[in-house]
Amino acid sequence: MIFNLHFMVLKKFFTLIALPPLLLFLFSCAKKPVVNESAFIIVPHWQEVKLGDQAAKAILKKEKLVKDPRYTERVKRVFQRLLAALPPKYRKAYEWKVYVIDRKEINAFALPNGNIFVFKGLLDFVKDDDELAAVLGHEMAHVILRHGAEKLSWATLAQLGEYALLIKVPAANRQLAAQLYEAGVNIAFLLPYSRKQEKEADIVGVLLMMRAGFNPEGAVELWDRMVKKFKGKEPPEWLSDHPASVRRLEYIRKVVQFLKAHPQYVEKFEIPKKLLEED
Repeated sequence: MIFNLHFMVLKKFFTLIALPPLLLFLFSCAKKPVVNESAFIIVPHWQEVKLGDQAAKAILKKEKLVKDPRYTERVKRVFQRLLAALPPKYRKAYEWKVYVIDRKEINAFALPNGNIFVFKGLLDFVKDDDELAAVLGHEMAHVILRHGAEKLSWATLAQLGEYALLIKVPAANRQLAAQLYEAGVNIAFLLPYSRKQEKEADIVGVLLMMRAGFNPEGAVELWDRMVKKFKGKEPPEWLSDHPASVRRLEYIRKVVQFLKAHPQYVEKFEIPKKLLEED
């Protein structure tokens, strides 16, 4: 399964700050690019890039990287082609780099500074450049859409809400109250929002791979094989931060059909709202 680990990594470098209401409001007034939806973001761009830089250094210090050119050159070739297809403002806003981690898991993740990490196991799983482009496009979409900053912002708001709640709870009951609050907020709000972000990244990833000239059917084939690979092994969707693989396959197939029929969106690098509502 492709799991994005950037949020867990970044939490180690993020200090929660109780921002004054006015400042909180000013930072939160953001527009999500490409999908043109409102976003709640209290983390400024410079800070998310800095957090990404710090997280990347920690990962590179801890993880063993693959040096075999059969893997590294393939990833760089596809990555550079996707990067060249990005509108200039997105190419310039981040320090785009790609690394291959020597792990057998079928996995990849992105940091908000534009650093992408692909596991060796994923490269062994994808059968061609089109499938790899679907994965890399998805991860690059997370960066462009500022999903890392958005998740941190919502997590901060949730924790501030917890602080406000616990002040009113007797000390003897605070531990239980905290556990109930965290479980409720996670299941009712944070996990569904994470699944929404994954859907956005899937859709924008397809848009990017088409813009770069890759065959979008590669994304369909990738998720068709993912469904078969992980059948019966996934948690219930309501307990997951990712949509179920079957659901992803269904809407990715619809997205590919729509964008093939409406190439103007690929040229504009824009997603209409009705496409985001596909299920």
